[in-house]
Amino acid sequence: MDKMKNQSSFKIPGELGRYEEIISKYTWVIILLLIITDAVIRYIQKNLLFYREVFYIQSISFFVILCFSVFKILKIRNQQIKPGLLYSVIKLSEILIIAVFLHTMHNGLVFSFLMVFPIVSICMTRGIKFSIPYLGYAFASYIGIAHLFFLKRIQSGDAYHGQWVFYLHAFILFFLFFVFLKILDNYSIQFKQNEFDNNNLISQLGRKYAQLEEAKIERQKQYDELVEINARLEEANKKLNESLAEFFTLQQVSEAISSIFDMDELLGFVNDIIIGVMGASASSIILYNGNRLKVKLSSIKNAKERVILTDNINNSFLKDAIEKGESIIDNSVNPDNYEFTRGRNVKSLLCVPLQIKGTKHGLILIEHNIPDAFQDSNIHLLEIITQQISIAIDNARLYKQLQDYGNTDGLTQVYNRIYFQKCLKEELKQAKNERYDVSVVLYDIDDFKKFNDTYGHLFGDLVLKSIAGLVKKSIR
Repeated sequence: MDKMKNQSSFKIPGELGRYEEIISKYTWVIILLLIITDAVIRYIQKNLLFYREVFYIQSISFFVILCFSVFKILKIRNQQIKPGLLYSVIKLSEILIIAVFLHTMHNGLVFSFLMVFPIVSICMTRGIKFSIPYLGYAFASYIGIAHLFFLKRIQSGDAYHGQWVFYLHAFILFFLFFVFLKILDNYSIQFKQNEFDNNNLISQLGRKYAQLEEAKIERQKQYDELVEINARLEEANKKLNESLAEFFTLQQVSEAISSIFDMDELLGFVNDIIIGVMGASASSIILYNGNRLKVKLSSIKNAKERVILTDNINNSFLKDAIEKGESIIDNSVNPDNYEFTRGRNVKSLLCVPLQIKGTKHGLILIEHNIPDAFQDSNIHLLEIITQQISIAIDNARLYKQLQDYGNTDGLTQVYNRIYFQKCLKEELKQAKNERYDVSVVLYDIDDFKKFNDTYGHLFGDLVLKSIAGLVKKSIR
């Protein structure tokens, strides 16, 4: 309660100004209406005795009240109205003037409630304690003005039946005013208490709202962190899936290399895997044939496009990439820069050299008909695949060399007896099935042992190599 009183006293100037402005506006309007009403009543009752003097007093009272009202409203607008000596003087003057005005009216007692008007704002803002002195002053003013101006009427009983009746009426009237102010004070206290409770509730709600805002900010911060963590997890999951896809692809390539011994079949299998993993429109494996590049395998089905690729494959761009061992990615292909793409719908390309231990076998060329089709991660995967393919190509060549070494004579470099018997058996079987003749030519060198013993084994070996060379040139 003390806190409420302190808060209420702090708000007195604001509340006082609001109440004073309302009461001041209504007071002078009511007085003006009462002046007109009194004049009409006097005219109807033909009671115009001393009316000129009465009208002057009423007009002056109205003018003074109006001046006070304007003065207070101006003070209120400038936020300068507050309890003090000047305010008290104005209030006492208003009470006195209203008392004079009421006693000039024909039936002033009926409108004596105007005496309370100046006190209402004090009661509403400062309480009944501060209102009682003003109410006592109003009572004294009411009685005093009656004695000064209208004592003859009181004694003659013109307005009242004796002086004691007037005092009784005045006492009862101002007692009722006191009761009214007390009720108004109780209402004001309750209103202020409710206002205080509401303000306190609003303050609590404000604090709760601030706490909720802080909690919301904290939740938003946590949410943002979760979003960031989720983004990182998604990125990690994406990389993991890519790694798993790469691992699976490499596993398939490794299994193919270890299980498929035919080089053409192996390259075809790997080429299909590359198209599936990269999602490319076309994939081609290009190998060296001597010093020139040759399309070993391609997924291009269109014969015209395949001819364009084959005819223009030996260009400086691809050869430089192979010689430098650099992978190239271009997601915005300009046909003027790549001869093998002219007349073909190629928007993106990726080429990775096939090389191992300094040996350059060729390259893998991947193409797509949409721009921005490839990423750096595609290069990484393809480079690993090309390493595996390069190893397979190198192993295939070594295997072929070993086969050649096993099927040929080390001295003469012609096929040995074991390979001859194998080929003869297959040839005879095929000749039997297809019904054609087979001819076998046998060469014999006369006196070779004598020649060998006379000139030495080295010279004999040279004779064998020369004869073998002549025979190889003579047959298909």
